[in-house]
Formats: sequence, structure tokens, C-alpha cells
Amino acid sequence: MMLPNGFLQSMEVCEGFDLNHFVEAHDQEPVTSIRMNKSKVDHYTERDSELFSIQDGVFNTNNIKGKVSWSSSGFYLNKRPIFTLDPLFHAGLYYVQEASSMFIEHALSVLSNRQNLAALDLCASPGGKTTLLSSLPNFRVVLANEIIQSRVSALFENIVKWGAPHVFISNSDPKDFAKLGEFFDVVLVDAPCSGSGLFRKDHHAKEIWSKELVEFCSVRQKRILNDAVNVLADGGYLLYSTCSYSFEENEMNLDYLIEEHQLESVRIDIPGEWGVVQSTSPMHGGYGYRFYPDKIDGEGFFCAMLQKRSPNGMSASIAKGGIQQFKNRNIEKWIERPDDLIFYAHHEDLFAINASLEHDLKLFQEKVHMRKSGIRIGSIVRGELNPDHELTMSLLASKQIQTHDLDYEEALRFLRKEKINLFSHQRGWIIITYLGIPLGWIKAMEGRSNNYYPKNWRITLRS
Repeated sequence: MMLPNGFLQSMEVCEGFDLNHFVEAHDQEPVTSIRMNKSKVDHYTERDSELFSIQDGVFNTNNIKGKVSWSSSGFYLNKRPIFTLDPLFHAGLYYVQEASSMFIEHALSVLSNRQNLAALDLCASPGGKTTLLSSLPNFRVVLANEIIQSRVSALFENIVKWGAPHVFISNSDPKDFAKLGEFFDVVLVDAPCSGSGLFRKDHHAKEIWSKELVEFCSVRQKRILNDAVNVLADGGYLLYSTCSYSFEENEMNLDYLIEEHQLESVRIDIPGEWGVVQSTSPMHGGYGYRFYPDKIDGEGFFCAMLQKRSPNGMSASIAKGGIQQFKNRNIEKWIERPDDLIFYAHHEDLFAINASLEHDLKLFQEKVHMRKSGIRIGSIVRGELNPDHELTMSLLASKQIQTHDLDYEEALRFLRKEKINLFSHQRGWIIITYLGIPLGWIKAMEGRSNNYYPKNWRITLRS
């Protein structure tokens, strides 16, 4: 792969850069990695995520290369399968994520003794880091924001499939979050960048790279980071990352944050055998962590963590009152543990959130443009509930709901929204499963059945 000369020259100031090995690595195929959804594995199987990933589906023994060192549920694959043709992918049992990006789990281990925290993923689409945040036990609520309207649909689909009831989605400009005050304990900014870390996977990024693009991205990143600091609580952590190697987008932005906002750089302990390079910013010695494809199994990535100390900071806003709760005696037939949840209606739609999140949700709805607020249980039609796909993707559905398990070929037909043949005695709403993992709904009637898999998500690829 021919790398831009201007890019290679700019890399000479970057700590850990080895020109020959770096260039050689870009002539090799990128690695493929996935991260298991441990909540679903634990809920639907009797095995832990590591055993499950080795024994079933595309993750058989021959295709598992090994574990991602800095992730509790990340795995490398020997070869990239056709994920579109794996029903477990559509069931949200795992997420296809670049291994370097999974490092944020290790970075956030500094929070291991803290609970009930609020996190904001400020540049969230397509949702990989949001699903990772939602899998950590520290957070009561995770708000995933995406400013670009066209990117919200991908974020929405991935969050729904992951199934976590404490993840909300907003579609607001980062500056709008100032209305919340210093609310979040963790703000993740995986900033839009020049993309040089993805040269092996994205040839277009290589073609459009320029020094002007780097400068443009650096300015935009500072603007987003300013907004992020404004909503970070005293003592909270700002996690900044890019998929760029550029010094201007990484270490120089660390110096900017330390200089302009008096943030404290946090050093992260890293075993030497991981191959992650620790760098320091030139002015204030802020700690950054660089990922080079010649040193680790993964793509280019930069990550840094900073802590906020603001003795004169603005306190977080307080929600006024709560949401209007919905009461229905029949909800028990749809929901396994309804007493743990609050239900509310919006027009004809019924939603569920964790009971502890009532005031969080009220505050978000008042201050920012929300696109997803809890799990959509279904719609109320003539007093009856028509269940929604989100309910099957969550872990909230009652175990009393009838199910129908499909084999592999039948599961693909269901995901294509084709007709599914059922046992003649089954009637009403049925959860379709594959290997016991829910894929969606059908409604069985006399002589026929309707496939309710979301139309926009149906697959068209043939095996």
C-alpha cells in the first residue's frame, strides 16, 4: 500500500513510530475482531461468553484466534465471516468492533469501585463504544448522541439489537448539552478525525488525507471537546479518542485540554506485552496511548483520559417532577419483572425504563432532542398491546411468551422477512428464536402467519 509521503513525514514526531515496520504492516490484511454481548449470553445460555463464542455459529474452534488482551469479552477471528448471514449477529449476541477501540474498557477500569454513574457518548454512531459502555457495571444510564441525522438510524439499530434498557439516544449539537449542567461522570468523545488509523481498511481515507484535513479536524475536535468539558461533573472523566495518528489531533489536543480547562491527565497502567505505546504531550506531559498495527493486532487508534476538577463549576440541572406513568394490569404477561420498571406512554406507544432512571429521562427530554427513550414495548391498539421488536431484543420479555426455534436456513428466511411455517397449534404473538436467542416476532393466525421483522433491517444477501 502506497502511503502519502506527507503523512509519513508528519509521523516522524509521533512516539513509537517505526517507519519500516509501519509500512510493512500496511501491506498485510487487517484483523477481524468481535465483542460478545455478555448479558445476552448469560441470560439465554448456560455458558459464559468465552465458551459460547468457541462452540457455536461462526465462532467455532477453528475460527477463534484468541482473546483481545484489554477486553473482557473481545475475540480475534482467523478469518472474516459473512456476518450478514449469521442470525446471532442480528440477534445482538455480539458486535463487530475494531480491537483497538475496545481499549476504552481497560481505560475505564479506574472506575471499578464506583457505581450509579451517568455516561455520555457524544459522537456515538454507529454505536460500538456505546454498547461497550452499556456493558460495564458502573453506569446507571448511558446517553448516546449523534449530531448527524443520517447516522442516527445505524446507531438506533445497533442499540436496539444490543438490548440494554438503560441506553438512550439523542440527536443534538454538542453545545446543546450545556443545558444539563455538569451532569455526566464520564463523557466519551470519539471525535471525527482524518482517519489515518484506518488506512488498511478504508482506502478512501488514504486518498483524501491531507495536512489541511488534519488541521480542519483538529479545530473541530477542540470545539467538541469544549462542549464535552461543560457537561462533565466535578471529578468526572473525559475519555478522548480518535482513529488518527496525527500529532495535531492527539497529543496537541491533550495540551489544549490541560491548558484551557485545567484537566488532569490520567495515567493508565498497561502491561508491556500488549504493545500499546504510551506517549506524552509536549507542553504539559499529558498521557496518551497509541496503537500501531505493527505492534498490536488491530488498527490505528489513540486514546487519552483526563479528570475534571472544577471548584466553581455549575451544578447539574434537576428534573422537575417525573414522567407520566402508565398502569396496566396485563403488562405482566409481556414483561418478566415489571416491578423493576417504569412504563410510560407516548401517543399510542408504550415504553419501559429502569425505575431508577425516571428523573434522568425527564431531564433529557426537557433539555435535548431525544430519539430513543427506553425500550419500546409496543403500541396500544384498542386496549391491546401489539409488541415491538425492541422487546424481543431486550432482556425484558416474559418467559411465558411462546417461542418457536428455527434452524439456520429458516432463521435466514425470517430475517429476509419471508414466510415461516409453524406448528399448527400455535396462535397469537410468538417470539422467533435461533439457538434459543430471540430474533423477532411473528403473529400466527388460522392458516397463516405474519412476519414482523423490521422492514428496514431485513437482509437481502443470499448464501
